[in-house]
This record gives sequence, structure tokens and C-alpha cells, in this order.
Amino acid sequence: MTLPEPLRASAQHIGLLHDKRRLLNDKRHRLVDALVSAELQFLAALRRECDAEGTSWAQLRDAYLTLAAGKLRGLRARWIDAIGISPEKVIANAKAEAARFAQRAPATASRPAPALRRPARRARAM
Repeated sequence: MTLPEPLRASAQHIGLLHDKRRLLNDKRHRLVDALVSAELQFLAALRRECDAEGTSWAQLRDAYLTLAAGKLRGLRARWIDAIGISPEKVIANAKAEAARFAQRAPATASRPAPALRRPARRARAM
């Protein structure tokens, strides 16, 4: 049984939309794969940086927060595989590091900022 012309056109349109949806899903999967690959390259470079120079806890926290903004599944596992320290421990150590730094800094009274000097306006010549 064949459909009347208006229904055939609608059915064809539905078929085209399904095809488009499949293409978009394929693109989405390729994009996620590319993002995970870039994330792994970043983590490998971060690991080399940690081994070479001794990265601070604050830098590690910032790196983790940068990656976490992407909201990709499996980040925690990839992070632990590459860095070897849980993100929670990194964040806690960064907070403790900041607190120690704040205690070592001399307490100085805050001074108001100096007043801005603005040039006097000249009268417009007519």
C-alpha cells in the first residue's frame, strides 16, 4: 500500500531528519573522541611538567579545574592514571598551600589607592 502524496512527502521528510540525526550523533562521538585525546595529551604534558619542575598544588588544581570544565565522563580515572593523585587531594593540598602562604605573608595594613589625576579640560575653540 502506498501513501497519498502529502503523507509520502512527510514520511520522506521524517526519513531525512532521522538520517541527519544519525550524522549528528556520529559527529558528536568523533568530537568526544577528539576531546578525550586532547585531554590525554594535556595530562601527559602535565605529568612531564610535574616530573621535571615540581608543579605546585595550585597549578595542579587549576589544571584539573580546566579539564573538569569540559564535563567529559571518565576524567577522574584519566587524571589518576596520569598524575597519580586524586583530584580531591590536589584541591585540598592547594587550599592548605594557600593558607600556609597567607600565614607567611607579612600582615600589612591596606592603604587606599592614590587618587587619579585627570588632566584639566580645555575649553573648545569655536
